[in-house]
Amino acid sequence: MNKPSPEQELDNFIDAINQERRPNISDDPEINNIQSIARLVKSLRTDSDPQPEFVDRLYKTVNSVTDHGLSNFKIEEKRNRSSRRTFFPWAALVAGILVLAQIVIPWPFQSSDVVFAMAQKVQQLQNYHAVLEKVSTNSAGQSTVYQRVEIWSEGDKYATRSDDGTMNVNNGEQHWSVEAKQKQVIILPLLPATHDFDLHQEADRAVTYPHKVVGQDSIAGRNAKKIEISPPGGMTYYLWVDGETNLPVQLQTAMQKAVQTTYTFVSFEPNTQIPTSIFSYKPPQGYIIINQNQDEPVANLDEAVKISGIKPVQASENPQRIFANKGRIVFDFGDTIVTESTAGSPIVLSPTAALGQAAGGSLEVLPNSLRWQQNGLEIKVQGSRAEQLARQLTDNLTMPQQGQGINQAPQVKVNVDMDVQKNNQQQVDAGSSPWQLDPVQVAFTFVAVQMSPQGITSKPPLDYSELKMTTNTGSEAIVLVQKGPIKTVYLKRLVRQDNTGIWTVVGYDPR
Repeated sequence: MNKPSPEQELDNFIDAINQERRPNISDDPEINNIQSIARLVKSLRTDSDPQPEFVDRLYKTVNSVTDHGLSNFKIEEKRNRSSRRTFFPWAALVAGILVLAQIVIPWPFQSSDVVFAMAQKVQQLQNYHAVLEKVSTNSAGQSTVYQRVEIWSEGDKYATRSDDGTMNVNNGEQHWSVEAKQKQVIILPLLPATHDFDLHQEADRAVTYPHKVVGQDSIAGRNAKKIEISPPGGMTYYLWVDGETNLPVQLQTAMQKAVQTTYTFVSFEPNTQIPTSIFSYKPPQGYIIINQNQDEPVANLDEAVKISGIKPVQASENPQRIFANKGRIVFDFGDTIVTESTAGSPIVLSPTAALGQAAGGSLEVLPNSLRWQQNGLEIKVQGSRAEQLARQLTDNLTMPQQGQGINQAPQVKVNVDMDVQKNNQQQVDAGSSPWQLDPVQVAFTFVAVQMSPQGITSKPPLDYSELKMTTNTGSEAIVLVQKGPIKTVYLKRLVRQDNTGIWTVVGYDPR
């Protein structure tokens, strides 16, 4: 496998944090130090002046990095509004960081220090064994423990055991569930493991969103700092950080639909010895095996082609394993999975996806996931190296440039009440009106109301199929309407510019 250059690693890292995706952490300690500083600079805002202690701490941090022999290292500066790239010597980067630290600071020093330390510790976490307790609280303040689960996590391996004895394991090569009550083993499709209380995701959110330290509590016998996190336009929630380990120990959601959920690690062992048997596939004797994953492991590509009946597009690097089924081949690259299957109808984009271009057609862009059609195939790439592998499969791939802006202005601007939009965002966060996460659905509703200002009592005045999204950078979108008095609708994510943010119509072009 071709290892990216140090410059490319940093380039990919800065791309990821700019697009609010989980970045890849370098296994090179020197590059990892620079990534940590880049993450800190990303979190800076112009709301207040820095505390002297913060500047001093950053200065010492930078000096400690340069002491490791990085004086000649070069980093690529990312410019959101220009494709021009300039390489700066490491010494210039250090000076730039120190100057920047003297004029901007994200939040009060104590909060930034706690959250930055937490983000560093989460990045360095190799594995953990924990017990996670989930508590539901209603509006009357009554709390109920509704689940307690034991967790083992190590790299791309993840296993859980619930109170009823059900064991769910994803070891990166196989995914299965052992159900003790039914005495059966269910073999599941191999997909990236999902986490209930995802430490990496919560650390990324804490760094990205405005936050502050609001107190200190004892959580499961540990002294923890309470962090208040305020997503733009959303409802405040809380994260507790262990004062000794600097790792998250508790997460409490906002009260939504009269229910609040609290996730607490009642025990947590970081960087411990996990028995290899936890991630080993050994069905208990006498259990029924139910295979819900029809993909068969094959010895080579020729065998995969014979079973699938398709001719796949090959990446330049070799996969670790290959699976095949009729009309489908799966390439496992360890940290990323490529699935190629026979294409049916034209690709239908996920409502929360940004829009790019690949192989002359639409590219669906989701966090760590890309999907497009090419040569009669539908190709889906999932994992931390999704873009890197996708570029090996097609020469014609254009990613959306979030934050760059659309060089096209509407003829008619729509007045927007931000208080209403913030209220709508909170409703969506609580699970109501999810259609507002879909720019096409928002445009459809807007056009329908414009065509029927007295209200829609039966059938809408236009068909949903008459709308087509032509541009979506992740924060701005343009939807074309084939019929009716409006031909173009312009939308933006005004409240929150990530995939949890609602879309708002900001203008249109009359026909």
